[in-house]
Amino acid sequence: MTILGIETSCDETALALIETKGSIESGDLECRIIDSLINSQAELHSAYGGVYPSLAKREHGKNLIPLLEKILGALPASKKEAILDFSFADTLDTFRADVGSQNKELFECMEHAEFLKNIPAIDRIAVTEGPGLEPALWVGINFAKILGTLWNIPVIPINHMEGHIIGSLLESDAPKGKWQKLKGLPLPALALLISGGHTELVKIDGIGNYTILGQTKDDAVGEAFDKTARLLGLPYPGGPQVSKLATEARDSNIQLHVKLPRPMMNSGDVDFSFSGLKTAVLYAVRDLEKTGGLNELAKKGICREFEESVADVLDSKLRKAMDSIQARSIIIGGGVSANVFLRQRFETTTKEYGIPLFMPSRHISGDNALMIALAGMFHDDVVTKPLKAQGTKRL
Repeated sequence: MTILGIETSCDETALALIETKGSIESGDLECRIIDSLINSQAELHSAYGGVYPSLAKREHGKNLIPLLEKILGALPASKKEAILDFSFADTLDTFRADVGSQNKELFECMEHAEFLKNIPAIDRIAVTEGPGLEPALWVGINFAKILGTLWNIPVIPINHMEGHIIGSLLESDAPKGKWQKLKGLPLPALALLISGGHTELVKIDGIGNYTILGQTKDDAVGEAFDKTARLLGLPYPGGPQVSKLATEARDSNIQLHVKLPRPMMNSGDVDFSFSGLKTAVLYAVRDLEKTGGLNELAKKGICREFEESVADVLDSKLRKAMDSIQARSIIIGGGVSANVFLRQRFETTTKEYGIPLFMPSRHISGDNALMIALAGMFHDDVVTKPLKAQGTKRL
């Protein structure tokens, strides 16, 4: 089976193709990555200090067709009959009447994409339905629906956060690589999903069997990183910038004289809150500005103290959740999982507990379509009702 993955939940336009063989039932399910492409919009959004939803939506509309044409080049020529011109035009006209006004850039690209008339050797389309930014999500969803109708291919809706879980189990993300099975996951497992929009602790009793144990009550951890960067005048995306200065501070033993809070670390539950930490950074910055002390050394000290506060909170909540379910393995997923300091902290914790830790490669840690395609291997819930963008839905 060949699966096309589509991801447009935020500011990354991404497509991926994988092949699968075997089955879940027989225990011999394997996959091979054909290709995985990502078009980042980070530079465009940097002027706004964060993701600007309407801009993300427009860029997805412009980027999807060029990415699709490129990635389909990795497939063998289809043996199926090509779509007739009138059928192609009728399909686009039908969708244009329904959703064209919200997807102007997408339809402008599609109506001139002659390659779409050649039906590719794809068996299913997996598309992110949420959570994410609704304007951005709808572009990918509508694109999947149009392709599914044009090519008579089933469309599978995928939860973005489940994609992060499954993507962390991939052995290798090398394109055109060897056949591989996902890593075995001792159960029950615990996933800590940390990104710009989410901070969640999820119990896993099997692929597709999830229970949310705790989640953020306000800002997600990645959002707190970006807001801290903005307060310090650092460019977007802010997470890597904060981490870079924090590392430099530790290497030079630079410390902030003000102790930042560890929000909800002793709350007794496994929920999170990072808005208070962000506010504490704001006050620290204001105090330093008043005295003229907000120099580069002070910024590095703030970044170090902020990152260590986040690490203390995440690690404390992770340990509490591990104990509560007697976790036999840990998954870390989401864009913030690329943070080196946090990865080292989680490695130390899981070694102490003597259980395996699964963390994604850099390619899989951010938003990508490869994890969406991989999740599509485990779903047979082909869409029988209209897809809806789950802008506020969490796993």
